[in-house]
Amino acid sequence: MRSKIELTFYTKPNCPLCEEAEELLEEMKALESIVVRKIDITKDIMIYEKYKHRIPVIKFSQGLELSGRIERGELRSRIHQVQKGGKQS
Repeated sequence: MRSKIELTFYTKPNCPLCEEAEELLEEMKALESIVVRKIDITKDIMIYEKYKHRIPVIKFSQGLELSGRIERGELRSRIHQVQKGGKQS
């Protein structure tokens, strides 16, 4: 059995790209062993300043990160990379 992969999803309200990314994450949760922690960047000024021009951002606990327009294949590839023990290059 694979261990769960922990992801942090940085998002904000009224963000079409964020909504698309959230739908992809929901699909992936059904297929992969992932846990998603969702963070609304508008609730914390420091997080907002860090991610405001990059959202949505999906950050893996292993250091990998995806941002902007996130494609299904890219997300799945990163999940599989993390499952194999890969880190950001």
